[in-house]
Amino acid sequence: MRTYVIRRILQMILLFIGISAILFLIFNAMGDPFAQLTASSIIGPEDIIRLRHQWGFDLPVYLRFFKWFLAMIRGNWGVSIFGGGRPITELIGNAISWTLKFSILAFILSVGIGIPTGIYSALHQHSIFDNIFTIFAFFGMSMPTFWFGFMLMIIFGLKLHLLPVGGVMTPGMETASFFLRILDQIKYFVLPVFVLSFNGIGSWTRYTRTSMLEVLHQDYLRTARAKGLSERVVIIKHALKNALIPIVTLLGAHLPALISGAMVTETVFSIPGMGRLTYEAMMNNDYMLAMACLLLDSIFLIIGNFIADIMYAVIDPRIKYS
Repeated sequence: MRTYVIRRILQMILLFIGISAILFLIFNAMGDPFAQLTASSIIGPEDIIRLRHQWGFDLPVYLRFFKWFLAMIRGNWGVSIFGGGRPITELIGNAISWTLKFSILAFILSVGIGIPTGIYSALHQHSIFDNIFTIFAFFGMSMPTFWFGFMLMIIFGLKLHLLPVGGVMTPGMETASFFLRILDQIKYFVLPVFVLSFNGIGSWTRYTRTSMLEVLHQDYLRTARAKGLSERVVIIKHALKNALIPIVTLLGAHLPALISGAMVTETVFSIPGMGRLTYEAMMNNDYMLAMACLLLDSIFLIIGNFIADIMYAVIDPRIKYS
């Protein structure tokens, strides 16, 4: 295991460098982000030349990449070009704090409801419960997030006036006590958390049900029952443990989503999280900020896959790494 972990870490470093280079080349192919400033009547040509020199856009591509990459690994991610010159680390830090507040809640609800529901549905295949939740799962997975979010906003916000339709906090509550701020933010998070959870519950239910059905009729389960083990032990200790292996892969893939946020949901509900920040950075051609956001997503995706690989060996003793 130790040799495998060291080898994977080295592979992760090489993969990180490769992803950084690919992202840089993609954004470089999009052109000069300062080109749109030429239409401004306030900023003169000499100011544009100075900005291009300050950001290194007068250097060859390979020199600009090494300059950006070395600064990035030292923690100097630069400032947002069209974000008032604010440091990128500050913008990302604020966005991540909002993303984590609602994405973790949605993730807990999705996994906490979806996995047990999928297990029960597999154990009672073709029952009324199974048919109902199969329909529910397909409905949740196929529902367009933006459309579902707008429908909830119209019903609960504009028609019933029960919940706010966007934002994260009532204006003026910034100076309130911690407890009052939390209560105020909860009502703003109800709709986006429900939208994300509704889609997630359907996905986790289907994945878990499919994985459980693949192992329920295996020979080793019949052997366990023949030895006199209770049905509960057979299901939890033998069937579920093997069915969790593909689920672990999904858990590793979902780790970046907790940080990167949900771009569509955050945009629809005006949540200043990572998803919306990434979208606005790309729409505004904010070169450095967009690269930092996408690179951070890639880092957490690499880490999530690494954690999933380690968890395989923990769940299934047959898996050995050398």
